[in-house]
Amino acid sequence: MKSFATLILIFCFTILFSCSGETKAKLVHTSPNKKVALNIQASRVTSVDPWQVVMKVKAYSFKEGSLDFEIYSDNLNNETVLFNWEDETHCKIIFKQNDGVDKTFSLVASPEKLEMIGF
Repeated sequence: MKSFATLILIFCFTILFSCSGETKAKLVHTSPNKKVALNIQASRVTSVDPWQVVMKVKAYSFKEGSLDFEIYSDNLNNETVLFNWEDETHCKIIFKQNDGVDKTFSLVASPEKLEMIGF
């Protein structure tokens, strides 16, 4: 009986904890030359679930492209998602995760080429 009460207590704390965090996030970023737009939208059911992220890129005359993936982070904001422009055509997009392992994407966007590589 004591273990059943403990399980109920753990269940109640889990539900209470999972309701306290954000479940939707949106970030918009534009390149320094204003030719590339990144739109990141994410959602999750509870604050303990991974983020389901859709990252869209619109650059120059290319058709908008998108990439779907998961991120394990408490929040998605300007502190946990970094945009490092090396020059006007190359950007590293870094998602900071809870386990300390960053999820990084390399974006190349020029009038001739649009490419996104994850590593």
